Amino acid sequence: MNFNGSGGLMLLIIAGLWVGVFVPSWFRRSQLRQVERKSSQSLRGEIKNIRQPIIPGSRISLAQQSFRLQLTQTISSSVAVFAFLGAIWTIFAAVSQIFYIFFSGGFLAIFIVSVALSRAAKRKNRGILTRAAKNRAGMFSSAANSSMTAEFIGDTAENPVNKRAWEPNALPAPRQRIGELTMQSLAEVVEIENRVAKNATAELDSTALDEILRRRRANG
Repeated sequence: MNFNGSGGLMLLIIAGLWVGVFVPSWFRRSQLRQVERKSSQSLRGEIKNIRQPIIPGSRISLAQQSFRLQLTQTISSSVAVFAFLGAIWTIFAAVSQIFYIFFSGGFLAIFIVSVALSRAAKRKNRGILTRAAKNRAGMFSSAANSSMTAEFIGDTAENPVNKRAWEPNALPAPRQRIGELTMQSLAEVVEIENRVAKNATAELDSTALDEILRRRRANG
């Protein structure tokens, strides 16, 4: 098989598309598939362990739908990979024999349809898993409410409550000491007269005057 310059350029373009687009998308799909598989397995286990009988038909139908969608997604992804490889081979073969171009068109159409089907199945499977998680939360809440109602009914049957009964609220104990008031005997209050003696200077005799004058003379 002889390849010219256009065939080599086409080979480079296809290799770039394969490395840059399809390989990362394949890794992402594989990771998402593992996560969905684990979540679906845990969901099935928790649904089986629920003791309360809540619509077993809907439970089984959700699990079956999830399994079928996962199977459809896996088959569609495999068909898309083989169709892509077939398209590459037919494009290379069309370089030497032109009628292979029709086969490459068919393989590309199969590849596009398979990718679209795989994405639709994955999207629908996510919706089913979300709905199943909501149903699981509702089942747990209803089971808790039913157990609380049963306990309340049992307590009411054992200790019937009189709706017309009344119990007074106890008053708090006083903090201060309780005693008797006593009258204390206090001292008698006497008013003190303020006597202001203005001009009440003592009279000086002659001896005192002589002594005062002598001191003044001594001081100069």
